[in-house]
Amino acid sequence: MSIITVNKEKCTQCNACVESCPISLFKNQEGKAYPEIPEANEKRCIYCGHCEAVCPTGALTLIPSIETGKESIDIVSNLNPTELGAYFKSRRSIRKFKSRPVERKTIEQVMEIVRYAPTGTNRQMNQWTVVSNPEIIKQLADSTVEWMKQVVQSNPEMAARLGMRMIIAAHTRGFDVICHNAPQLIIAHTPASYGIGSKDAVIGTSHLELLLPSFGLGGCWAGYLMLALQQYPEAKKLIGLDDTSTVHAALMVGFPKYKYKRIPARKEANVNWL
Repeated sequence: MSIITVNKEKCTQCNACVESCPISLFKNQEGKAYPEIPEANEKRCIYCGHCEAVCPTGALTLIPSIETGKESIDIVSNLNPTELGAYFKSRRSIRKFKSRPVERKTIEQVMEIVRYAPTGTNRQMNQWTVVSNPEIIKQLADSTVEWMKQVVQSNPEMAARLGMRMIIAAHTRGFDVICHNAPQLIIAHTPASYGIGSKDAVIGTSHLELLLPSFGLGGCWAGYLMLALQQYPEAKKLIGLDDTSTVHAALMVGFPKYKYKRIPARKEANVNWL
């Protein structure tokens, strides 16, 4: 049984599926012909769904697809580059949050979309830990500072570069400059054995951050926490992870305390045209 099925009544033999396959699985054919994947090529399929998604008539179905039959939509052609560009430019790192937590249902809706972020060869190895417990968030901040204290002793150059002494002092005075009192943390990790996990997780987290404002939320990359989770096993244990997992990103999430009204200046794009 082939991994694709083709409705020959709908198929126009346009070859869009053949040309769109990123790893050229389809049988080479000249002129008009129904799409076909040789059995020997099937094991190389990454199930990205390009062939199914690109078919203009819905004639092709990828058998392993778990979402076959969903209504097709044409969103891209309706996107306004000016409006979308303004949305991207207005992205802000949110460090001041309202105290109220985000409902789990809302986070689930966000992650339902984020799972579509691209991954290497469609491996879909991203894993996420959502921390909503205030006590665990505090423990993560405390653990990050404990790691910093060790770094101050073992690697003073790194500590100076990252301003760790000031962070430690502020934390001692009761200021949370690690998690900024965020009501939620979303942490991205992959199995340690997955070689390109950092790329996939960062792409996924970037999608996540850009998506948050459409839900009335804001986010900020928790850089110090991310480093601690990567280098300090005691911090990683707090979220139930061990050496079999590698953390690649951490995002503070919540309802922004303030609204930003303007787009600040940025440097000109540094582009080398060849």
